[in-house]
Amino acid sequence: MNLIHTIKFKFTLWYLSVLSLLLVFLACGVYFTLSRTLHGNLDDSLKTRAEQLANFRDIIPIIAGGTFEEEIGEFISVYFYADGELTDISHKKHRIPVEKDLIDLAISGKSTFSTVQYLGNEELRIFVAHYSPINPSIRLNRFVKRDEFPSPGEERQEVEIHSAALVVARPTRDVEGALDHLLKILLTAIPLTIVFSGAGGVFLARKAFNPFEQITKTAQEIGEQDLSQRIKVNTKDELGRLSTTLNHMIDRIEGAFKRQKEFAGDASHELRAPLAVIQAEATLTLEKERDAEAYRKSLEVIAQESDKMSVVINQLLTLARADAGKEQLVFKKIDMAEFLSDVCDDIAILCREKKLTLQLSPFDAVPVHGDKRNLRSLLVNLLGNAVRYTPTGGTISVGLRREGPLAVVTIRDTGIGIPPEDLPHIFKRFYRVDKARSRNVGGSGLGLSICKQIIDVHKGKIEVESRMKKGSTFYVKIPIIMSG
Repeated sequence: MNLIHTIKFKFTLWYLSVLSLLLVFLACGVYFTLSRTLHGNLDDSLKTRAEQLANFRDIIPIIAGGTFEEEIGEFISVYFYADGELTDISHKKHRIPVEKDLIDLAISGKSTFSTVQYLGNEELRIFVAHYSPINPSIRLNRFVKRDEFPSPGEERQEVEIHSAALVVARPTRDVEGALDHLLKILLTAIPLTIVFSGAGGVFLARKAFNPFEQITKTAQEIGEQDLSQRIKVNTKDELGRLSTTLNHMIDRIEGAFKRQKEFAGDASHELRAPLAVIQAEATLTLEKERDAEAYRKSLEVIAQESDKMSVVINQLLTLARADAGKEQLVFKKIDMAEFLSDVCDDIAILCREKKLTLQLSPFDAVPVHGDKRNLRSLLVNLLGNAVRYTPTGGTISVGLRREGPLAVVTIRDTGIGIPPEDLPHIFKRFYRVDKARSRNVGGSGLGLSICKQIIDVHKGKIEVESRMKKGSTFYVKIPIIMSG
């Protein structure tokens, strides 16, 4: 089988696809969460630093005087308007490229964050805050307009600064470096995780699906000629239940094949006996000239054996149609008391011929829903067996009563009885309690099988009680039509 068409491949592919998506979502979540956290911490540090500097009374003269000490990596600038011209002072002559709009917003009292490029390729994160000197009159030299420090002895100029913009900036290289390092780790870890997970997934899938291979191999080895093999059940999980279910199915198939073989063997045997008699009788008759009486007797024997074959064939056809579900049934409301009386009238003739007593108990009026032809066949079979296996002078009793939702027909005889060990098997096809005696009395071993099939179609039950040399009692239970 092509690998890409196997469940193992599809299972592993889906597993890796889901895992990849989860890892990508997780990596994105980690990266963006850390980025937001680091940038938030940087902004918080800028804001805190700006608040600290704003608390200095004379931060502008200190910066302008060159005595201010910046923290490592930070840049401090102050922007203000002097004589209508935007002026800035900073330590160590660095000028932070801040947009004029941000400075104006800060001077007006609104603080803002921004990111700018410094010296061409380095990013700075800046916080522009409003600053109001406590002493507006500050003496500054004009160097502040030219970004130069004053010469010794140079006269300072006094300016009025009521509002200024304090700019605190720090490079983002540490934050970006940490994020780049994390990104490299994620870009390395995710593919490696997928590769190792894929290898582990293939291993686990192969191990998990190995029992399926064994099940397939065993199923392929099971053939029509050998249904004895079974799948080994080593676990109690889903595979164990599947194996057990398949074993039960194979048991049923084996049983069906066995019954089919037995059925074919029994059917051929049943037909072989009358055919052999017919062939032998015909051969003997044709060997030499005989008188009319001898020919008549031979033809009677042939006719009798033909009748036996016809009965067996008709019974086989009945069972075959029932098995195939092709039997045409017509269900109607039946008055069971009247129906049973009619059947008993027909059986009474057979009882008189064999000098048997037929006793009819009072019948309860119970309506049932059934097929008359099949129910008649059921009752005739049971009553015929009672006549067949009851010695001369015996008694057959027939009763009908209502028992809850069921109509119960009771057929009791004083015949030879059925051994207890045979009772569970009497409804099987071609099963005989005593084969030699059954053939002598004309039984084929199919009558009770047909009875069982008919009662099953009518959603009823058939039960039997029997004692050797005392007789048998059959109970036919059929659901009645409930009034209302």
